[in-house]
Amino acid sequence: MIAFDKHRATDTGEATLISIPDDAMQLSASRTAHQEVVISQKILSPGNRTLSDLVGSRRSLFVVTPTVDRLYGKALRDYIASGHMHTDSEVFVLKVDESSKNLDAVSAVCIKANDFGLERTAPIVAIGGGVCLDISGLAAALYRRGVPNIKVPTTLIGLIDAGIGTKNAVNHHGHKSLLGTFSPPVASILDSNFLRTLPARHLRNGFAEMLKMSVVAEHELFDLLYAQGPGLLRSNFQDDYVVASEAIRRSVFSMLRELSANLYERGEYRRKVDFGHTFSPYIETASKHAVLHGEAVAIDIALSTQISCKLGILTVEERDAVLTTIDRTGLPLHWSGIDVEDMYSSLKSIRLHRDGNLHLVVPDKIGSCVFLEDGEIDASLLNACVDELASKLVS
Repeated sequence: MIAFDKHRATDTGEATLISIPDDAMQLSASRTAHQEVVISQKILSPGNRTLSDLVGSRRSLFVVTPTVDRLYGKALRDYIASGHMHTDSEVFVLKVDESSKNLDAVSAVCIKANDFGLERTAPIVAIGGGVCLDISGLAAALYRRGVPNIKVPTTLIGLIDAGIGTKNAVNHHGHKSLLGTFSPPVASILDSNFLRTLPARHLRNGFAEMLKMSVVAEHELFDLLYAQGPGLLRSNFQDDYVVASEAIRRSVFSMLRELSANLYERGEYRRKVDFGHTFSPYIETASKHAVLHGEAVAIDIALSTQISCKLGILTVEERDAVLTTIDRTGLPLHWSGIDVEDMYSSLKSIRLHRDGNLHLVVPDKIGSCVFLEDGEIDASLLNACVDELASKLVS
């Protein structure tokens, strides 16, 4: 029989093993994360070493979408061939969208990584929109129990959300983002030059996530978006670099600040970043993804804001400022396909995700928020607010 010291702790630097009475043991560990978030311009130009410095000399797998390959594939391959990084690195073109954001797509990346012979310390580098980043991030977390992941978002929603976040998830069994991991990338490279070629609808899609953070956490960002939002969208964030850079930097910083308080969502599920993400999963799924993620978030922001005003939490003036910003930037306030009973029922899944509680995030003033629970809202309130937004009679 092996004899254990019942009170001795052995600290290896990553975990602590404690032997205790009654033939029991405990292994305690903390999980650390280190993520570089680098803002750079024209990262695929020959003189820019941002990407190569982060990838290093490792033989790497680049995952891109067909659109990214069409627009930037030659520049990427030329960059690899230039000797900035291992010239045997490979580009894998993965055709995905929200409807194919599933385990099959993750498996395709893992199969490619295996066929390519990707080593444990070599990264999967995703260059694309949020769906590509999520799929590649989940594949990196699963392949050989985890390889480095570098995210290079090419959409606005990727720059300020999917490209910097810790979570990677795919849809499963009719539920949005049901399967996933907490696995932060080792690096995120933010290059707003990619936004030059982004279609207007997808640019607005990302703007909704910027607005989300501004309404509940960043008053100065809201003022900037209220005043400059239409112009930023018209120019694809290219005309006034100072203003565009400030909007992106504030959005990224506010998102990372909120995430850092509870990076792995342990114990506390009241999170500001869930603003706009209570009703939006239903809208995306019910529309069969005809309503884009950011559009659904905008509708959710409008609905949550209207609920807050209806309950006397938010002033009419600030409610109108939020709704005006949504409307004047071309984002929707309402989707005609909403079935209020079905949407109310969908909150069961939201509660499961938030440890049995609703935790509906609503603004109490611009730049601040409170959380509402089941006893504070019901289907009749939800129905009234949906109808008012549909008719724009937001009184």
